[in-house]
Amino acid sequence: MANFADFGIELVSGARGETRTRCPQCSPGRHKSYEKCLAVNVDAGVWYCHHCGWAGGLTQGQAERARQAFATPRFQGKSIADAQILAWFRRRGISTATLEAFHIAQATAWMPGPGNGGHVGCILFPYFLQGKVVNVKYRTLDKRFRQEKNARKCLYNHDMALAAAKEASDKATLIITEGEMDCLALYEVGFRCVVSVPDGAPAPEARAFSSKFAFLEGMEALFESCGRVLLAVDSDAPGQRLRDELCRRIGMERCFKVFWPQGCKDANDVLIQRGPEALIRCLDEAKPFPVDGVRSVHDLWDALFDLHSRPEQAGVDIGWPNAAQVFNVEPGQLTVVTGIPSHGKSTFIDALRVNLFRLHGWASAAFSPENWPAQAHLALLVEMYAGMNFRLMRPEEVHDQASALARGFFFIQPERDADMLSVEGILQRARVLVYREGIKVLVIDPWNEVAHDMSAFQREDQYISAQLAKIRRFARVNGVHVFVIAHPRQLEKNKDGSYPAPTAYDIAGGAMWRNKADNILCVYRPDMRSGETVVLVQKIRFRRNGQAGAALRFVFHVDTSTYHPRPS
Repeated sequence: MANFADFGIELVSGARGETRTRCPQCSPGRHKSYEKCLAVNVDAGVWYCHHCGWAGGLTQGQAERARQAFATPRFQGKSIADAQILAWFRRRGISTATLEAFHIAQATAWMPGPGNGGHVGCILFPYFLQGKVVNVKYRTLDKRFRQEKNARKCLYNHDMALAAAKEASDKATLIITEGEMDCLALYEVGFRCVVSVPDGAPAPEARAFSSKFAFLEGMEALFESCGRVLLAVDSDAPGQRLRDELCRRIGMERCFKVFWPQGCKDANDVLIQRGPEALIRCLDEAKPFPVDGVRSVHDLWDALFDLHSRPEQAGVDIGWPNAAQVFNVEPGQLTVVTGIPSHGKSTFIDALRVNLFRLHGWASAAFSPENWPAQAHLALLVEMYAGMNFRLMRPEEVHDQASALARGFFFIQPERDADMLSVEGILQRARVLVYREGIKVLVIDPWNEVAHDMSAFQREDQYISAQLAKIRRFARVNGVHVFVIAHPRQLEKNKDGSYPAPTAYDIAGGAMWRNKADNILCVYRPDMRSGETVVLVQKIRFRRNGQAGAALRFVFHVDTSTYHPRPS
């Protein structure tokens, strides 16, 4: 009898019942190749891929059985006939014609609730993608929600919005809402190119919420068909966080804010309380996000009162107790890191990235040719994250640690190792990762491995100034903290034969590095035999981000590639 390995399906030893793994048919070619999209019932000998639809079994004739066993969702609702539900929609300004256009249905289904929940009457909101129902959201009138387990995430009303965008004579305006009811409300007043996010807004206190934006994968065609994007989300704190993150990922230059009247939290509230004309007017009066380098009083209005009500917020903690008040990391800034070769510049920044991911859920990307091949770089990150020597870890431990890092670390490298990427090429790829993965950190390591195209009539300092300005603008527009690691020129030894700690002025074009950077760090090992690493904070542009002139002292543990604070 055939086994799963004969079909390229890799399972953990001893797996039983239903489990998930990577699909040998589609995972190798997917952007998120690490996702376990293949559902396998080990006991029944069948499988089904929730991404590409590949289904089969260990014996002939089991493909259809696999589809029936795993394929979700089973959209079995019927047209709404319940008078109470219809009256509820009418009170919210939603007509029967709109319910039919969105194929909204009713059914009795299990819902969570007090105790273990139970089967109750529900409203069903089907999610269509390329003509197929890929997800269903269930809602009760008392505001309990659930979705199909393991369903494909996409924007609600994707197909109708894409069709409307393609029919438009010019680039259509896309409207993004926070919930299905707001999407229906805007449809009621004539908008067709309107969608909703599937999972609402992230909680204000959430540290890691990148999974809430998984729905953006596969939505590229819709965004390419549209010009302006109106963010018509809720006016509460979670809604504003959703708005800001969508703006960061989609691109500030395309996005516009929609403001609701006093006393109204969302689009459906406006429709109910103020009527269709008021709702249309809110969309017509949408305001653009501030353009980089240009601010009006209106642009600064909210920030002004935020500043009045609480002190300006510093960046986030980098994870070592001795770094508190000395150095923190704030999105939108450029930090230059220098140091003598082999003193651990790259390793320290990798450790800092691991801390940012562990503590705050920040995803990061690195252009790091000196750390190629990428699997060796990943092995180092796994070692740091686990605090264990990579070579001494068991395969299942490597699997678990690498899986934990899958959403947080990305590697920018050209198609061939012999190629080099320009600053523009690196930033283009990083911009895609901002949209798809929400990265908040970019590392360019080292500067001399970047492909530089300096004109014959351009001085080196002029070229460096222009490139660093381009990187800094990328950081500010996309809310990404960029670390650029740059080697110093040849240094003169001290009288005792040691090398002094370099500064930004020791890098070729030094004055420009000093001028353009928001922060400058130097990673320095005074005595290579002692294991001590000193991180010198040589520049801090804004006092909220640290203390210039301070030093962070660490003991570097070679066996686990980890840094441990050393008492002063």
